[in-house]
Amino acid sequence: MEGSYWIALAAVVLGIAVTVGGSLLGLLVVAGGAAWGALVHQRVVASEARLADWNGSRVCLACTGTF
Repeated sequence: MEGSYWIALAAVVLGIAVTVGGSLLGLLVVAGGAAWGALVHQRVVASEARLADWNGSRVCLACTGTF
């Protein structure tokens, strides 16, 4: 997932460069990069929460249940 952060950052930087060049398309690229970064961040947070739940659970070896 870390690579996706770099893609989002690159999109934002590219969008700023295009906007400075005088194109409004750059604003769209900046917004898209920021949205992508927010989506990736949300997925990472959710994944870390699920991993924390799993690490805190215990597996019963007698019945294979997870508690």
